Amino acid sequence: MNANMANTRISVRLAWVTFGSILSAAGLELFLVPHNMIIGGAAGASAIFSYLSEMRLGLFLFLLNLPFLLFRYRKLDAQTRLLTFAGLSILSLSAFFLHPAPAALDHTLASTAAGGLALGIGIGIVLRFGGFLDAADGLAMTSEAKAPGRIRRSYWIFNGSVLFAGGFVFGWDEAMYSVIAFLLAYRCSDFALSGFSLTRMVWITSESGEEIREALRSRYGKEVILLDNEENGRGKMMVCTVSRMEQASVIRLIRSLDPNCSLAFHAAHR
Repeated sequence: MNANMANTRISVRLAWVTFGSILSAAGLELFLVPHNMIIGGAAGASAIFSYLSEMRLGLFLFLLNLPFLLFRYRKLDAQTRLLTFAGLSILSLSAFFLHPAPAALDHTLASTAAGGLALGIGIGIVLRFGGFLDAADGLAMTSEAKAPGRIRRSYWIFNGSVLFAGGFVFGWDEAMYSVIAFLLAYRCSDFALSGFSLTRMVWITSESGEEIREALRSRYGKEVILLDNEENGRGKMMVCTVSRMEQASVIRLIRSLDPNCSLAFHAAHR
């Protein structure tokens, strides 16, 4: 019985990874690439190499992402390896077969929005169900626990470098649209990764617990639940819920009161 349930869960996750991979390939081949727009990461680098070599994008999507899977092979569990390899293969094959198709939209800005949405949601779905479609995302997700600040900076530097290189290859007008597509895809992937939840739970560990509680209550009307009245060496642990629209300003407020506090977010489902 347990084996059947485990196989069912894997099948469901594999189905969602397949859907996310095909959606991501459609975002690239039907909306972004026909208009010489790219996003960061290995997908953006693949688009540049594909343009310069006149070879199909799907080939480079597989070749540039495969080293990440091999490099991280021993550090990933069996399910993650399976889902990542399946997602990468389906992404590459889908892009390969969609390549001859004409652009779905002629308007550049509309293609930017549609491509960013499709690609971001597709990537987020694959991440949510245990796989990776881009080496940059995978490396950031699997390494951030050890050095979050350094990994995050490296992630943005790498993506920015790819977008900057795209400006030299495709032109700076296309680069401007590429930045818009990248930011939209980034936000959409985060939204999909959280299960399309509009509410986030924020876990706070701070030595300025009372000050933070009072600030969140007075400015946002938030009820902050104190999880532990005792000091644990890093301060008091608290939790509250915020909307996705409030998240950035809440982070700024908390950081202004305690720059060294620990913050963690995850989706809050009703």
